[in-house]
Amino acid sequence: MKITKTLWLVLGLICLSAMLCSQTIQDSDYMQLGWQEFPIAGIDNLFIPYSNPSLLGTGNANGLGMVHLADEEQFQKRYWLMLNTDGLAYAYERDHGVQYHMLAAGSEILPAHILPNLYLGTNYRWRDGDFDSGVFRSAVTYRPHDFTSLAMTLENPMESRPYYRAGIALRPFVFTDRINDYRLELSLDLNYSKWGSEDDYELRSPIIGINTQLVDGLKLGATYNTDEETALISFSLSPGKIEAGSMVRSHEDDNFGYAWVHLTEDSFKPIFGITPQKWYQMPAKGKVVSYKAPKYSFGPFQIYDKGTVGIEEIFAKLDKAKADPSTDGILLINPALSMSQALQQELLDAVRDFKSSGKSISIYYDNISNGSYIFASAIADKIYLNPNGMVDLSGLAISSPYFKDLLDTIGIEVLNFRSHKYKSAGNMFSESEMTKAEREVYDSLLGSLYDQIIAQIQAGRGDRLSKPVEQLIDEGPYLISANALEAGLVDEIIYQDELDKKLKEDFGYNRRITELENYRCYDWSKPKENLVATIYASGNIVMGKGTPGQKIAQETTVKLIRDARKNDMYKGIILRVDSGGGSAQASDIIYRELEMAKTENKKPIVVSMAGVAASGGYYIAANADRIVANPATLTGSIGVVGIMFNATEMFRKIKINWSTVKKGEHADLGSLSRPWTEQEKQLLEGMIEHTYEDFVQKVANGRKNLSVEDVHAIAQGRVWTGEQAYENGLVDDLGGLETAKEHMKSLIKGHRPLRLVDATSSHKTGIDINIESGSLLKLLALDYLEALDQEYREVYEMWRDFSGEQALFISPYNNQMIKF
Repeated sequence: MKITKTLWLVLGLICLSAMLCSQTIQDSDYMQLGWQEFPIAGIDNLFIPYSNPSLLGTGNANGLGMVHLADEEQFQKRYWLMLNTDGLAYAYERDHGVQYHMLAAGSEILPAHILPNLYLGTNYRWRDGDFDSGVFRSAVTYRPHDFTSLAMTLENPMESRPYYRAGIALRPFVFTDRINDYRLELSLDLNYSKWGSEDDYELRSPIIGINTQLVDGLKLGATYNTDEETALISFSLSPGKIEAGSMVRSHEDDNFGYAWVHLTEDSFKPIFGITPQKWYQMPAKGKVVSYKAPKYSFGPFQIYDKGTVGIEEIFAKLDKAKADPSTDGILLINPALSMSQALQQELLDAVRDFKSSGKSISIYYDNISNGSYIFASAIADKIYLNPNGMVDLSGLAISSPYFKDLLDTIGIEVLNFRSHKYKSAGNMFSESEMTKAEREVYDSLLGSLYDQIIAQIQAGRGDRLSKPVEQLIDEGPYLISANALEAGLVDEIIYQDELDKKLKEDFGYNRRITELENYRCYDWSKPKENLVATIYASGNIVMGKGTPGQKIAQETTVKLIRDARKNDMYKGIILRVDSGGGSAQASDIIYRELEMAKTENKKPIVVSMAGVAASGGYYIAANADRIVANPATLTGSIGVVGIMFNATEMFRKIKINWSTVKKGEHADLGSLSRPWTEQEKQLLEGMIEHTYEDFVQKVANGRKNLSVEDVHAIAQGRVWTGEQAYENGLVDDLGGLETAKEHMKSLIKGHRPLRLVDATSSHKTGIDINIESGSLLKLLALDYLEALDQEYREVYEMWRDFSGEQALFISPYNNQMIKF
């Protein structure tokens, strides 16, 4: 539940208490306003704060409004000004020089996983200067489903003339047309009141009503009060974010009406369903990550790198564009999204879902990089290229630095203890060049990834290519735009200023918007949900504490898992892994906490692998009930490595002498100032072997379809793509977070929809600041770091995290090594 809603609920309860304890309350003149004829269970307009304040929780009254009274002759000197927002409302009323004020609060009172669609609210109206003699109206509404809405209002129940009202509204079309069920509403309201001086209450004759919206944006409604023999006829028109209307209250002795206008926060559906076709020019720049974490935190302030984009932010924009009736396509201009191939596949699935609604994708580039073309070719209806642009379609490559010769030169010996030859995370320090085993693994990985890319381009654009995809890649890059057009890689060569004309020719429309509209919700009810905790495990696995999203720090991560598994609100846990591993001990402690979630709390665990989930990243996933990976995810790397250094020769060269006093044969084990003995090497080799056997056993325990021998055959430090891992049984399915969500739903075995709750960030509230990474570095006087080679910085940061660790579950392979 949002904090703001909780505050309004508290305010409402305070007002309710005040009502029950209040002294003399004047008779309500709500009955003279005419608005009492509105059906309290179905009202969804500006007058919610007066008629049924509990429905402020729906948000449909939000905005600014004005109402003016008129009789048969002219506008009267009586008007209302209203301000409604997020469960709170204020109204100013002027009646021939007399001023009134009204405050109202309303909110949904229980979370969706407990009892959704239950609303509570109250209002208080008083004459200016006479606050103590005001009038309370409290309300409760329950909408168990889209067919029925039930409501009750209470005025002054503890005073001499209390007034109660109960209402029901029905949407009969819900059984025949779920999408358009809001087009017809029938209502019935009953008033129960005490009018005399005695304790006699009277149930008044009903008020019956009908509201229609046979075409979007045009509402017609009428109610008839059978007791007072009065009719209320209403009409409204709602273009965009404006609703304007009028209503007439007719009685044989008195006729009057209101004109009103409502400037809303959210847009209404287009009038008559007609809207100009438009492109949503979506921003698409930055480094895409599986989880966007703050770069720095200072008290309530979280500083984010503006150049980093969480992939779920992009998913949300695509979903919103898909649902937006005024958006017919997405236009990307020079998109520059940097991401792993695995995350790109996940993004492609989301874009294909957007296109499944019949909407289009067009992309304009000045120049197209290798990865950008692979993405664009899979989903774009049209690709436009600048006349002087190029298409850098050239395939895949892996490069890795090796430091052995440098370390030999300065006198540092590297001891690379590894469980198997394929466990090559330390080879960059111990080798002069790529080993045969490394090359074998790299060739296997690139082969799988390359096949996926070819299939991706062929599926999206094969019918427009002049040659087979493999041949076109071998003939690339295409440095002359005309050659790219001839090859069928792009559709048109134009300047950007010609884009609008070309869009008009190709699609029939060229109008653009840069922001998507928020549309009001027409549904009465939300389904009861099953909540699932989503924990994002990104970065190196280390001991201690750390910022989620930057590192998988053992102490911090265990607390997140423990809090989630002990919280009865959650039905399960989805662990979103994006890590090449790290500390063996930290990995095992996290594994243990996940095991307790399954055994002690009986909560299913589903792992969703993002760009990489290898070595320690696979270890923490191994015992999940289900493991889901993208086809291009880098995973496996089941093995152990330990890297030690001997700097004896370096100290000799720089004339530094060491002397040691010790008690215990191995008291100075691991010292840089002396060589390792054979016995000490055997100690570490024994630990590496033992840790590897434990790793394999834990994988076999989690992968019920694999024996220890089966796991060993595909382990030994080998890295696999998600596609290969699916074939050899290391993962259960291919897909992204949505696929993991479907697996969780099957494990919970409930009919309710799932809602994923971010259980990772400790910053649930606060002030977010986005700043360009370059500006941030300058701010911190660290801009000189920008000049350092990225690969060497990554090597330093990775090994800095593991200082003091003797056994590591770490993979040498990551997506940044692959030229994509």
